[in-house]
Amino acid sequence: MTTARVSERLTAWLLSWGDRPSGMVVLVLLTLLEATVFPAPTEAMLLALCVSQPRRTWWFAAIAAVGSLTGGLIGYHVGAFTFPQFGAPVLEWLGFSAYLPRVEAAYREGAWLALVTSGYTPIPYMLYTMAAGAFSVPLETFAAGSLIGRALKYIPIAALAWFLGSAVHRVASRYAARAGLVITGALVAAILWRLL
Repeated sequence: MTTARVSERLTAWLLSWGDRPSGMVVLVLLTLLEATVFPAPTEAMLLALCVSQPRRTWWFAAIAAVGSLTGGLIGYHVGAFTFPQFGAPVLEWLGFSAYLPRVEAAYREGAWLALVTSGYTPIPYMLYTMAAGAFSVPLETFAAGSLIGRALKYIPIAALAWFLGSAVHRVASRYAARAGLVITGALVAAILWRLL
């Protein structure tokens, strides 16, 4: 099975959760996992919930941001207290350890900016969380930067669902892999344009 086909099936499965009462629980679990264990498809879950329950769109975006921050704080403490024993082996196993020098350099250049833009880089957020603890980024800087960065990640997705509604659901379910790439590309371009 091709990667695109797997991505389409996974996105279709996530979109089906939008109509279920336990969808918000799944969203919270995915945001926690994304920040601590593996890169989870939180955007698809958020989109599914927002399209299925449009009156709660902004609530879901807030829950996603706070859930991700909560997972980030767990990842931060893993990095601060158990990085050599746990964090480094997990990152190595997932193939993310090669990004560690880039995250360290980003934190040296400006931890605040690194965290605020973390949702728009190819580097998984879990690496930012563990590295922040391992490299002794101040907890207050980490928490504030992460909350803003997570909000900047999820609010545009909620806005897209709010303004385009069911059209987003149809496009996402039909063109799951390509739609995700286009949305991510557009968001990255917008952020880069604002930063430069």
